Amino acid sequence: MAKLAPISDYVWFQEGPGVRNTQYTTSGVKLLNVANLVDGRVDLSTSDRYISTEEAYGRYKHFLVDPDDFIIASSGIQIDYFDQKMGFVSEDQLPLCMNTSTIRFKPIDEGELDMRYFMYYLKSNSFKQQLSKYIVGSAQLNFGPTHLKKMTFPVVDVEQQHYISMVLYKADELISLRKKQLQKLDDLVKSRFVEMFGEQGDNPYGFIVGTLNDVAEIYLGLTHTPMYIDEGKPFLSVRDISSGKIDFSNCHYISETEFDSLPKGARPKEADILFCRVGTIGKPVIIPKGTPEFGTFVSVGFLRRKERVINEYLKAWMEDPFFMKQVNDNVAGASQINLNTGWLKNFRILIPPLELQRSFANNVMQIEKTKLTVQQGLDKLELLKQSLMQKYFG
Repeated sequence: MAKLAPISDYVWFQEGPGVRNTQYTTSGVKLLNVANLVDGRVDLSTSDRYISTEEAYGRYKHFLVDPDDFIIASSGIQIDYFDQKMGFVSEDQLPLCMNTSTIRFKPIDEGELDMRYFMYYLKSNSFKQQLSKYIVGSAQLNFGPTHLKKMTFPVVDVEQQHYISMVLYKADELISLRKKQLQKLDDLVKSRFVEMFGEQGDNPYGFIVGTLNDVAEIYLGLTHTPMYIDEGKPFLSVRDISSGKIDFSNCHYISETEFDSLPKGARPKEADILFCRVGTIGKPVIIPKGTPEFGTFVSVGFLRRKERVINEYLKAWMEDPFFMKQVNDNVAGASQINLNTGWLKNFRILIPPLELQRSFANNVMQIEKTKLTVQQGLDKLELLKQSLMQKYFG
């Protein structure tokens, strides 16, 4: 049976120094920061901050990272996503220097602690519950070594730790494989789109050229925040569709009366195409048959196609790089993307013959059937991992 022990009894940890902006250079030793922690791994391609070699091996030599150091983010993130903001450093990523808002870990005695076992504990709900007790700031996570010294974790025999980390690692491998399969299927749709219709900016097949306003009605959701209640009609914002599917699990609700008073632009219907219009533009979503009625906030837009296009073509057009180029051209210089009706109406779109669009849609339907099978397998694996995490860490 696991015993609860102070983290500091088994793990050495160190918070990164507060390197100032004025110390950044364009070459030398790379600085490790929160942006480099992506999906549970260290990715140095996401930043370009360095300090001079002289400073790194001088005043900051005690913060130089070693191979296999385990790194976590300690500020600027939400607890729900904390498990994604961590990773191990590999030898080929060195030299590397710690920076603010990161903490690194090493086992005090490798014969007593498997660091991957410790990593999986930090991903558990049990650790997140401890974090919530020490969180500083209302919106984002901010903690440090003084908090870690107060925290505990379940300790079992090191051989059992090896077994647990191996089982969870295998589950992660299978989950990663399913996700890669889904990505390849998405890429296949995009490849088929270009094969059948050519590059949207070039129009090699001489299709009719129109605007988005020619092929769809555009709606941009409710412009004010409604009165939320515990139960009622779902009311969706960006977070509920950004994954590429409609997620009602954490959405807000409004009353039947308020839902009935929503304007047309905030009440999408089956077959409409939802998209994120503020911040990061997520994957568009075709509302499937049988979806319950819901309202949308202004951060969510939707398209209602006209007779000249079909939904599968319109959705694929929104996922094509040419669409994002038009988005970026219209928001150049802005701090974040914020699409409005005026811009969208004038976005350029090729209008191929409907027969060709239907042929494309048939291809998409076959690919979607395969995706459904893969997704079902992924869902089962993620449930299995959740069950294992609960079993091992509570």
